[in-house]
Order: sequence, then structure tokens, then C-alpha cells
Amino acid sequence: MADYTHRPTLGPYVLTREMERCALAQRFLALHEGEHSSHVAYRFGVLSRRSDQRRFLNAVQSLSGLDESHLLRIEQYALDQTDAAWVVTPFTGDVDGIRTIERLLRDKGGQLSPFEVEPALTQVLQGVRHAHANQRCHGAIVLSDLLVDRHGRIVIELYGFRRALAGEVGMNLEVARDEIRSVAEIGYQLLTGLRAEEPVIPAGRLIKRLDPAWDDWFDRALDPTAGFDAADEALAALPSSVTVTTQSRPIRAVRNVLELIRPARAE
Repeated sequence: MADYTHRPTLGPYVLTREMERCALAQRFLALHEGEHSSHVAYRFGVLSRRSDQRRFLNAVQSLSGLDESHLLRIEQYALDQTDAAWVVTPFTGDVDGIRTIERLLRDKGGQLSPFEVEPALTQVLQGVRHAHANQRCHGAIVLSDLLVDRHGRIVIELYGFRRALAGEVGMNLEVARDEIRSVAEIGYQLLTGLRAEEPVIPAGRLIKRLDPAWDDWFDRALDPTAGFDAADEALAALPSSVTVTTQSRPIRAVRNVLELIRPARAE
């Protein structure tokens, strides 16, 4: 049995090892001592000013109500004794660590099949749809924002945090449209192995026997003026009528162990 006696802790969590940093925070693999479950603790850095602390707490509170299986769930958040800001989420990885779709794409030789791309787009758009319905948006989504869990499910990491930490917590229709277009850009890259940069080469010219409906979808989804206004529209227009359905899990209350550690709560 591993000895975690001298490892740093955050409330009931033992930080067992440091992992690769994401765009916004340093990741640590964390073990819940009481439940023996694996989690990820994100350290956002020291917030010495009260105004920065309030902005962080407001950001997390504004996003903790999002409860959709393709959005990484906030379990707890904290300001520790050094005023460092932390967020705790489930661990989506495996023995090799966290897997992003960017890493999966490299492992697959730079391209996925249409039968892999459409379920991936469906799952991301389902997460986006839920967030937009709750008046939250993320802005442009990139490959490194998308985690692939051990069951092959796509999860958007730290959805909306960049905007919320900047004090932008409401819905912005133009940002939402750009977000949907960024999902289409990801889909194009997954399918063709190329970035969706002008001039965009029709996917059908790059992939033999590709369903022409893909080109129709990309023609609209990538258009900055005539693109999709809502995730529902983008979902309904995907080449296949098959919808990936998953079961959402409610935010679970976690016992408060330290005074400064707060369980995430729905708005």
C-alpha cells in the first residue's frame, strides 16, 4: 500500500503527483482519503488581493451549476492557507494520465474516421448546448480543451473558466456563435488532418467516398456570417441522425473538512 503520510493535502484530498499543466492551471492527481477515489486538483495560483479572490469565488460559483456529462464536473473549490486558488474535479484519465483528444489524434496518425468524428462532435455540442441554455459560454474551444475519459467519452475541461475569471460570466451571443464555429473547426481537423484555414479545402476532396452531407455541414458551420446560431441547429444538421446519449450525474455533496474548502453547489 502506498504511503501518503508526507504528501501535501487539500482538505480530504492527498496530492499524489503533479501532472502536465493545462492552459489555465497546474494539475495534480489527488486521492480522496475517505473514499479512495481519484480526482484532479487544479491550482490556479496565489490570489493575494481580496478582489482577485472574490473574482475566483464568483467564477466558480457561476459555473458549478453546470451539470452535463460532457462538461467536467466541479466537485470542490478552495482558497488554501497561502491564498492559492484550487478546483477539484473527477479524474477522467487512466494509468497513463489524462488523455486529451489532441493526444488521441496524434496516436491515431492525425486523422479520425467519420464514424469517430460525428459522435465526438455530438458530445461536445451537447455540452455546449447545456451551458448556453444556462446562460454560460466558453468562447473558442480548442483540441487541448477536450478530454477523453477511459470509456471514450468526450469531456470539456474547465468550461467557461477563462471568461469567468476575467469577470465575463453572462451569455454573449456572438461569443456563443464563435464557440460553435470553433467546434466545427475541431471536427474538420479531426476528419481531414488539416486546420480549417482559408481557403478551406472541401473535406470530400480529401477523403474518398465521404458522405457529401459533411461538406454541406462544414460549409455552413465554418461560415463566420451564416454559421449556426445555436448548438441545437448544429446537432440537427450533422450528417447522421444518430445521437449519442449519455446519463448525467448530479453534483454530489462532499463533506466540508477545512474551513476554506467549499463544496460546489448548483445555482
